[in-house]
Amino acid sequence: MRKFAFCAGLSLLAIGCAGDRMTGVAQVPANADGALSAAGVSIIGTVTGRSAAGDTVALRFVNSGPATAYIPRCGADPLVLTQQFVNGTWTGGVQNFMCIAPSAPGPVQLNPGTSVTVIRVVQAGRYRMTTSVATQADLSNALPVVSNTIDAP
Repeated sequence: MRKFAFCAGLSLLAIGCAGDRMTGVAQVPANADGALSAAGVSIIGTVTGRSAAGDTVALRFVNSGPATAYIPRCGADPLVLTQQFVNGTWTGGVQNFMCIAPSAPGPVQLNPGTSVTVIRVVQAGRYRMTTSVATQADLSNALPVVSNTIDAP
């Protein structure tokens, strides 16, 4: 458990240090929709509803790579960190959702050709979501992944 917490912490540090736009990170190629991917995994964010509480965003984690991908866990789902575009800079990189106790040990496994959807609610603004993805179960080779930009009016 300590090793997982240490690796997850390193993954979060890598996301925080990855830079503003991350377009220069060669190992993290951009997809056609502008999302950045690692290990064949991309995050595609779509606003699916609007209410007084905020905009509902569906975040689809898709593994189009040839290997199983491993993502840090937040309860039963992949860990999602939220960044907001403020005054020309991406800020934050924090959870906007409280993680419940893990439903299983270790990271979330995403097999090749599969996807998982996570729902979040955001207030008005411009957002992107980040996490880290590895092809090693101990997350030792984790790279940051950034979603497309999500605009919530």
